[in-house]
Parts: sequence; C-alpha cells; structure tokens
Amino acid sequence: MKEPLTQEVYLLLNELITGRYGIEFPEHRREILESRLRPRVETLRLPGFWDYYLHLQTDTNGERQRLAELVTNNETFFFRESRQLECFLADAGQRLKPAGGTLRVLCAGCSSGEEPYTLGILAGEAAPSTPLSIDAFDLDASRIAAARRGEYGPNALRQLSPEQLATYFESIGPERWALRPAYRADIRFAWGNIVEPSTFAARGLYDAVFCRNVLIYFSAAALLRAVASFAALLRPGGLLFLGASESIIGLTDRFETVRLPATIAYRRAAP
Repeated sequence: MKEPLTQEVYLLLNELITGRYGIEFPEHRREILESRLRPRVETLRLPGFWDYYLHLQTDTNGERQRLAELVTNNETFFFRESRQLECFLADAGQRLKPAGGTLRVLCAGCSSGEEPYTLGILAGEAAPSTPLSIDAFDLDASRIAAARRGEYGPNALRQLSPEQLATYFESIGPERWALRPAYRADIRFAWGNIVEPSTFAARGLYDAVFCRNVLIYFSAAALLRAVASFAALLRPGGLLFLGASESIIGLTDRFETVRLPATIAYRRAAP
C-alpha cells in the first residue's frame, strides 16, 4: 500500500485514539502513527487509511483492541527509576500503612509487568514486615498476557546485575528468563483503560497509585480524565506517583504536591 496518511484521515484517527484511549499523536509524532498502522492496514488488505478508519468504526472483529496494542508504548524494564520505588517503601509506604493491615498499591499502565514486579521484589527486601498487595492493569491485552507469564528477555533485564538475575529469575532457554514464583505473590494483572475507570474492577481504595511514563503521551483533556480516575481510586491522603518527566502541579485541586526525600508525589486531598 503506497497511499499516504492524509491530513484529514490523520486527524480523524488521532481523534478516535485520543477519545478512546487518551493517547495523542501530535503533528511531530504523525509519522510514528503512520508507521505503526501501515502494516496493519496492509495485513487487512485494505486500500488505505480511510478504509481502516471505517473498519474501526464498525469494529466487527475486535479491531479497536488491536489498535490499542499498536498505539501504546511498551518501553519498560526492571528497576526503572527504582529510587522512587525505594523511597515509597522506606518512607511514604510506612506512613500510609493501615494499622495491622496490608498496603494496597495500583500500577496503572503496567505494560508487561516489570514495574509491579520490581515493586514486589523491593518490598520483600526493604520492608518484609509490610504486607503489600499490588493490582496492575494495562490497555494492551497482549502485554497483560506477557505479564502473567512472567518471562523476559535481555532488554527487560538490562538493569540487573548477574547476582540479581540469578536471585530473582531462572533461565528457561536461550536469552529467556522466568521470574521465580516467590516474587509473583500478591500481584494481580487485568486489562483496563486509564480514562475509563469502569473497564477495571477496583478492589477498594488504594494507598498509592503508580502511573509512570504513561501520561506524557496523553492529550490535555485525557490527562485531566486520568487524574480524576486516580483521585477516585485513592483514599484521602493516598499518594500518586508519576514519571520523572510528568507533572500535574497546578492542574487540579484533587491533589497536593508532597516532597519526599528522593522524589515528588501527589497526595489525594480530603473531599
């Protein structure tokens, strides 16, 4: 297929993607969108991008879920920005812990599970006396399936030392490792859409929500929807953690900024 992505169809596709998933492809990312969609259009043997847009409108074969897999960015790895996780466990987590109870955490936009698994590993080592329950969800159903398998290649493990690799993983083949069962306990994965809270079942209010390096791809309107979702999921006083390049300062009165020893978090304001 040689037909280019025209301006009109680009705008229509971008509107559809942003409206359903929150993800935005501004003009400087237009070529990325085209390169991700073109192979799918060719696989479906459609004449062009306009026909693919019409195909998405009818969605007779679950194509919108396939679209979600194409437009999400799944770059992640174990121990990414781990200082923030360590700070949470060492400081904020101890103060948030319910008396005699379990600390409840949600990882939103978890991709293939590296972040929630890392948090579980660190919790077991840094705060073994603090029971930690982790729920995690992602828009890409194929990434959730990968997270449940708990099998990874070198790219996902590039931050680990040989000692860490031997401790947390077992080799299952050439360049493939599986996370040991002990580090999968109390971590549950499900499909969900950040801007549509009804798509994932909250198991009560959370003490902390991690949504890191996800909202940078959201439109301004979708960002506000996401913040409202997180506010509804957190108990008053609960903390929201974002990526190093993300901020909601000045965007909402539902959260107030908290400066922790090694990071910034956002505390859920009282109703």
